[in-house]
Amino acid sequence: MSTRRPGGRTAIVKAKAFEAARALAVERGLPNVTMPEIAKRTGIAPTSLYRRWGDVNSLLMDMAVERLNETFPLPDEGTLVADLTLWARRIAAGLNADTEVNFFRVLLATTAVSSKTRQLALAPRLEQLNAMLARARMRGEAAPEADGVIDHLIAPLYMRSVLGMPLDEQYADKLVRTLLKTMTA
Repeated sequence: MSTRRPGGRTAIVKAKAFEAARALAVERGLPNVTMPEIAKRTGIAPTSLYRRWGDVNSLLMDMAVERLNETFPLPDEGTLVADLTLWARRIAAGLNADTEVNFFRVLLATTAVSSKTRQLALAPRLEQLNAMLARARMRGEAAPEADGVIDHLIAPLYMRSVLGMPLDEQYADKLVRTLLKTMTA
């Protein structure tokens, strides 16, 4: 029986594929990233890429979620208000940045990915959010459900990005205050 090793071949293939996909997206735009181009850049057989991800959109989604977790880790600052504020500010700053292939752009570009694939890709992130909220409850703080955070904090940030409206720390802070007020209303 074989066991997977951290940093083994699977991790190397994933890292190479993601790096090539990021580079292609920056050079040519997300719609022009293809599995054959990723294979060509990495020296990885296309069949290996297809076996792992199925299609380029699934690879891009996996890459985006990994980057999301690296770029916007969910904070643990000791209070829910501090956690949500720091997280919202990080998201706003990331959505303003044009230097990187960001999660939201990939999410919009990968509409062909099934909702089941999206849910599976984002499940660990939702678990992290639920853990943040559970920590707050364990400290005796009132905490919303994850859906409330998504609806009242995360979604407005992403929507403003779509509409090209300004995103700054003040707006992120306002969303946190509004979210917490809705819990006590």
